[in-house]
Amino acid sequence: MAKRKIKSQPEARRPNNLPAGQRTNSVHGKTIITHSIGALPIMNRLLKRMRLEEFLQAHLPGEDNRTKVDTPRIVLLLLKNLLVSREPMYGVAEWARNHGPELFDLWPEDLEHLNDDRVGRSTERVFLALTTSLVMDVVTHVVREFEVALDELHNDSTTVSFCGDYPDAETEQKCSDQTVPAIIWGHNKDHRPDLKQLLYILTVSDDGGVPI
Repeated sequence: MAKRKIKSQPEARRPNNLPAGQRTNSVHGKTIITHSIGALPIMNRLLKRMRLEEFLQAHLPGEDNRTKVDTPRIVLLLLKNLLVSREPMYGVAEWARNHGPELFDLWPEDLEHLNDDRVGRSTERVFLALTTSLVMDVVTHVVREFEVALDELHNDSTTVSFCGDYPDAETEQKCSDQTVPAIIWGHNKDHRPDLKQLLYILTVSDDGGVPI
């Protein structure tokens, strides 16, 4: 049986500035706007227990006085988007508008400041703060909070292939006081001897497969 096609609401009846993913229903002159929720409440509960925003606040560089939305909230928004949607950077704000802003600890007007430039600058700030201290603070707290057993660990490696010579990346280098990995020849997991690679190794616990 063919599915009944649902007609979209005429543009003339849609409230101004309503994102395409939101639905409305007008009754007795009042308009109800429906937001998506999905898995975000569950994720928010886990992230709160992880104290991730608190650790980011402690390790990220100080904010510029012109900043409208602080970097930790943008980073958490990006993380949630990555886990459930994987929108491109320029589409993160539009994706967020389809949900209740309170799910991201934001006000509706905050979303107007989340252009791709602001989101991109937030990732740069995370790069500057991504030190061993930040990683260890998060990992040690999560292990204690969720009682993750570390009796047995497993390693898994993967490679990212690169086209081109990359002559300036043959050895590890320093960029803004951060160590940048080398892009070199090696045993490529894609079995491509003609491409250079970047090797990643992920260590997880036997207890639940939690990344360590």
